[in-house]
Formats: sequence, structure tokens, C-alpha cells
Amino acid sequence: MKTKAMIRSVCAIMLACLFAVSFAACAGSKTVTVTVNDMGTATELETQTGLKISEILKEAEIGLGDKDETEPAADTALTEDTKTITVKRYAKVTVVKGSEKKEVELVGGTVEDAVKKSGITLSDGDQPDQDLKAYLKDGMTVTITQGLKVSITVDGSTKEVTTGGVTVKELLDKEGVKLGKDDICSEKLDAAVTDGMKITIKRVTFKEVTEKEKIDYETEEEYDSSLSSGESKVTQEGVEGEKEVTYKVKYEDGKEKSREKVSEKVTKEAVNEVVAYGTKEEISDEPEQPAENYSPQEEEPAGKTVVKKTPYYNCDGSGHGFYEILYSDGTSGVETF
Repeated sequence: MKTKAMIRSVCAIMLACLFAVSFAACAGSKTVTVTVNDMGTATELETQTGLKISEILKEAEIGLGDKDETEPAADTALTEDTKTITVKRYAKVTVVKGSEKKEVELVGGTVEDAVKKSGITLSDGDQPDQDLKAYLKDGMTVTITQGLKVSITVDGSTKEVTTGGVTVKELLDKEGVKLGKDDICSEKLDAAVTDGMKITIKRVTFKEVTEKEKIDYETEEEYDSSLSSGESKVTQEGVEGEKEVTYKVKYEDGKEKSREKVSEKVTKEAVNEVVAYGTKEEISDEPEQPAENYSPQEEEPAGKTVVKKTPYYNCDGSGHGFYEILYSDGTSGVETF
């Protein structure tokens, strides 16, 4: 009986001690809210201070690899001041640029960190196939496309630039080249930039220009019987007129390219020139010379004789001519030669 009483006493003392320890532990912990950041993914959870970081991540079902790290360290106890737990993942990454190829290992880095650690220079215009701010993943390959060399000629000057895989419009926007609605680009704006491309911008402007122009006079002909045949005389001098013509002029880089007539207004009418040509035939006082081998008796109609025979030479430009014949009975006739 005495032995059983002693056993009961020992058990009671042990239970009291265990309760005291548990009470002390509970009294020292506190419920807090922390945020776990894992490669850009944020998870918010409630936990107890005093627990290890590794225990909290396990509770949140966030696994850790052998080479992964955390901040605070995984074996550190959570304190009331800890608001954030950051998981840093291990990654072995390959960085490639042209013939250069480097492998680097990082914990919790970004693409930009991997490029820097590889020692490969990221020149202006080089284009990585991954976002520089992206978190690294184990086994990732970062391929860098070397910059494309392009020339841009605009506003009288040429600029050499290096760029990545962009369109012509994106490059012009990046370089601060603003295009007017009428400006001309040598390349299509939605075309992809290629190495060695030469982009030329022509500034196009329009302006209305009014100019004075002469109006040519015309020549009128009239016939004057008071002038001998073959004579001519200007009876009215021609005077040029004048008009104002308005053009819409197109300029490319300040040089006139084309013009289109918009309107015109006559300010001075032209005066036509008038030329009089003589029609009067001269009568010769010299006796008519009969043509060679000509026999008036053979040509005379019966009952009348030739009184006068007037020759006209080369009148149609053929070298031939004709005689105008006046007969004794007052009639006339024509004979060619």
C-alpha cells in the first residue's frame, strides 16, 4: 500500500511539472501574420513565434531544395518582428551570346544577375530572350541576340544606332523621331528592323505660292486690197497679257517636288497682233513675151484674137505656171505651162 502511494505521489509531481512547462511555453509564444515570398509569389499565413522558419514553410506546404536558402535562415526561430520570409531558389543557368557561352550558379538571383555573373557584356541594343527582372529557374538558358546596326537619316543628319529586334516605328519612337502625317519613310513602319538597314525620313510640307505669269498674244491675219500681192504690214502690234496663278507646292526636305494649279486670275488681257496681206495685182507696162514655140494663131478660138497674155510663174510651188489670156471679144481664158 505504501509503495502505491509513493507511485501516485511521483506521478502527480511529474504531471505538475509537465503542465508548468507547457504553460510556460504557451505563455511565451504569440500568433503573428507573415508573408512568404517565393520567386514573386506571395503567400500570407498565421503562425506562432518561436517556430523555426523551416517548420513554418513546411506548415505552408512550401518545399525547399537542398541548395535553396531562406531569409531569415531556415533554422532561425520566428520572432514577432519578422514580417516577411523570402525563399531563395538555387539555379544553374547558361548564358549565350553569339559564340560565347557561360554557365553560372546563383541562389535567389534574376536574369540580370546571371548575365552579370557570366561576365558576358550586354551592349546597347543587345536583346535577351528573357526579362532581365525575371527570377532564375534551375536549368534556364538565357540567349542574348546581338544588337542590329541601323542608320537613320532625318532633318539633314545621319545617326548610327544599335537596337534589338523591334519594328521601324518602335525604333523611331525610341530615338525620338516624330513623323508628320505627310512625311515619307523609306521603310514600312511595321517592318522588322534588320542589320545594316538604312532608314531615311523625308519631311514633307505644302505651301500655296502665287506667281505672275505672261499671257502670249495671238496673231490674226487679214487681207488688204490696197497692198500689192506679196506685201504684208502689221496693222496692230501684239501686247502680252498678265495673270496671277496660285499653286499648291509640295516640298520634300525643303526642295520643291511638285506643284498643282489651284486658281488663276487675269490681271491684264493680251492684245492680238494683226497682220495685213496684200491682194492687189500689179499690171505690167512691158509688152508680153510669148512663150517659146507659142503660136497665137494656133491657140485662138475661131472669130477672135489674143489681145493680152499675162504669165504667172511657179504659183503653186511646183515650178509650173499659167497664162491669163484676154481675147478680142472681151472673153478670157487660162493656159498652163
